[in-house]
Amino acid sequence: MGGHVADHAHVRHAAKESSAPIDLASRAHGDPTNFSGAAALPKADLALGLQRHIHEVIEGRSFFDPYAADAVCMRLLLAIAAVQDYFRHERANDRASLLTRLRRALLDLDESDLCDLKIRRFFTDSIRYLETDATAEPLERPGGENELLSPTVRRIPTMLCKETLGYYKWLAKTFQHPGDIVELGSWMGSSTGCLAEGLAQNPDWKGRRIHVYDSFIWRDWMKAYTDDPSLLAANLRAGDSFLEYFCAYIESFRPLIEVHQSVLKSGAEQFALPALQWGGEAISILVMDFAHDRASNEAMWRVFSPSFRSGSTIVVFNQFGNIPAGEVRAFCREKARELVPLHKPPGSAKAFRYQKGAA
Repeated sequence: MGGHVADHAHVRHAAKESSAPIDLASRAHGDPTNFSGAAALPKADLALGLQRHIHEVIEGRSFFDPYAADAVCMRLLLAIAAVQDYFRHERANDRASLLTRLRRALLDLDESDLCDLKIRRFFTDSIRYLETDATAEPLERPGGENELLSPTVRRIPTMLCKETLGYYKWLAKTFQHPGDIVELGSWMGSSTGCLAEGLAQNPDWKGRRIHVYDSFIWRDWMKAYTDDPSLLAANLRAGDSFLEYFCAYIESFRPLIEVHQSVLKSGAEQFALPALQWGGEAISILVMDFAHDRASNEAMWRVFSPSFRSGSTIVVFNQFGNIPAGEVRAFCREKARELVPLHKPPGSAKAFRYQKGAA
């Protein structure tokens, strides 16, 4: 990643890990090997522990109990991976088989000794969503797969896959309705650069601009998404501003961009920054990538939806397909009379067309 667009399908998102102990082996001769607190181990150490256990099983020195908590957890993780894959592509033909798999996983969980309400809620919410996830009209085919990203954009650290970046360039290059572009959550500017490249190639751009909103406040987990020497050498610490680095990355697109260091006042994580405001101008495209909690999405809607234009404004929820984004999907479901599914490019993003009073 870092100075290049990610070539893999998904980019790992920093996640909070459970502190619950995991029993990684049920031994045939004596007590199980209990990796207490294993979730807090470095992933490489956890992988080595699993690898040792596999060796012991295939060599007959250990017994694999398919009903033990560790085996159930492995199956649950594989089911979650299937959910992640589904939301990357949303192929309608995959829905029935995924529902069957999730129902089995839920039964597996209920018959185990885990009794984890958080895991159970994830599966019940996913099943409920998929049971009612039947789009009335087929989605339009998105473009972007053939978009070439300039070296300027490719050197910007990113959390997005190349398909999503290509989609943003294509979207800004091809939209024809009046209004500006709003991007909520830009990080270092890879998506911003793609939107700007596309807008610059749009024959109908007519002075439109990209309004970028971000706190531009560094968090420690962001280090995992860059290997840019200049950025790493800055040794940014949690709470530091990275606005100057964002501006440096998108410098060549600066005439098309207005930068706003501000936050949505949603009750979630806040900083001593001004509240995000909008002047009421028409919006053609809005990219929401601030957060996946309900409060942030509701705050976005309060501020910007009065400037959406029925039948033309495109709203992209960049985190829609991420595993923790159940509240984003629920929000879009509740706004089904106004948000009509439009595009599903590969990756986590999903685009909707705003339609006031849609059936």
